[in-house]
Amino acid sequence: MTNRRQFLQISMTATAWPFASSAVRAAAQIPATEPLALYKVIYDRRFGASVAFAERAAALGLGVHAIEGDMTRFWYDELYHEWKKGPVAIAGLTAHGAMFCFEQLARDQSMRVVFRAEHKFGAAGVEHALTGPLTMLRDGLALNDRGAEWAACMADVVAHCPQGRAEISHAAAASATVARDAQVDAESLYSWVIAPAVKA
Repeated sequence: MTNRRQFLQISMTATAWPFASSAVRAAAQIPATEPLALYKVIYDRRFGASVAFAERAAALGLGVHAIEGDMTRFWYDELYHEWKKGPVAIAGLTAHGAMFCFEQLARDQSMRVVFRAEHKFGAAGVEHALTGPLTMLRDGLALNDRGAEWAACMADVVAHCPQGRAEISHAAAASATVARDAQVDAESLYSWVIAPAVKA
């Protein structure tokens, strides 16, 4: 007999099916492009999921940089000077505040958030709401099968953000019940990519 937890997991996954099938069908018709070069991948030491994300990103050969909630030191010591030379893409898995600050600062460099995924923690697991290029959504839907490894999966997703203009769409996924980060009790985490804006 199906228990409440299994029912909730099935329900969350089922809500993703219409998005998943259309996103995967559309993504299958898009020619592959070279992935965007990422200058740095930002993670927050306070969150286990963010650390797992960074470990996978480092294993993929990406440069990672740690913060602890406050991103101003990284901004003043490094990113500000790099963006003065020219826009370079960054990615991360952080709380909303850090992502928002990077997003605002990026506007002055004609950059924007090109991919965003909200990871909302609940009793039945983690719900993921993704917005971005269709090819990334196809990869992101693997979260349905990754359970506690969802954060490492997100590193693979952001590492394959396509260059140039891409059609933006939405999808939803859900991970089975995983251990919750005590620090994340009241807030979601966000995966994101900030890149140069590409004109039509």
